[in-house]
Amino acid sequence: MKYKKSIILCSVMSILLTVGFTSCDSDRSAVNLLTLSQYTATVKIGDTVAVDINLSDPSAVNAINVKKSINGKTVESYEHTFQAASMTFPYTFRQEIVSGDETGILVYSFYAKDANNDNVDAADIVCTVDIAQMPLLLKYDWKLTSQIIQSDDYATADMKDNINRFNPDLTWEVDWGDVYSAGRMETLDSYCSWQAVMNGAKVDSLYTIKYNIFSPAAPVITKYKVLQLEDRKMILESRQDLSFLPGYAADERVVETFEPVSKTDDFRPYGGANPASYHIEACNPGSY
Repeated sequence: MKYKKSIILCSVMSILLTVGFTSCDSDRSAVNLLTLSQYTATVKIGDTVAVDINLSDPSAVNAINVKKSINGKTVESYEHTFQAASMTFPYTFRQEIVSGDETGILVYSFYAKDANNDNVDAADIVCTVDIAQMPLLLKYDWKLTSQIIQSDDYATADMKDNINRFNPDLTWEVDWGDVYSAGRMETLDSYCSWQAVMNGAKVDSLYTIKYNIFSPAAPVITKYKVLQLEDRKMILESRQDLSFLPGYAADERVVETFEPVSKTDDFRPYGGANPASYHIEACNPGSY
């Protein structure tokens, strides 16, 4: 009796092992059925991302379904299906990067489907979308996070509360926020214009032009060397006359760092005051 039980037990174990090995072989055959020539890419808006799709066994795949997601959320308006029988492998998939793709992690997912429309393999290409410097400057508003002079940070709460907006028509606007400086000195300024000096696609220098309401004929022009305008950060370097302060020079180096903030409808130039009351006749954006 024990002998028979042993035979039965061995037979069951043999069947289980056979099924297990068969299952593993089946799993292994599905691995890398669909492969891509690259799995990451860094692109800009207007570029075309290109990736080669390959199938180790085209006969096992009926179609390839392509979906798009941003920050893990499927873009419902985007979906393409390619019939494998009409494709030559490696097949080059191309897609233009459009405005809006830069708002998060962009992923194109490729699903290999069998004749029953079941997924038999899948692969992703993850795209990092860089924004060119000028579109980046215009896309966001900008808030000061630090102002470094001789290794010390002089950015006060009222300065960090300001929101700068650089408009495509070269006008410059500032929302003072809710925190004002001592004496409310910012209320004496009329913000006029901005200009950029380009070096190819890079912003080399940025100029801001404003007027003091007590000197409406004399523009106050500040030149900034753009040290960085990418990775959600703008770093500007200027030279300012701080010689009226002990220990500071007439051309003191000032480095200011700004962070981008999304544009909103509650942006209030001049703290919500009528901009017409700050109009300076001499202000002529684009002419400086």
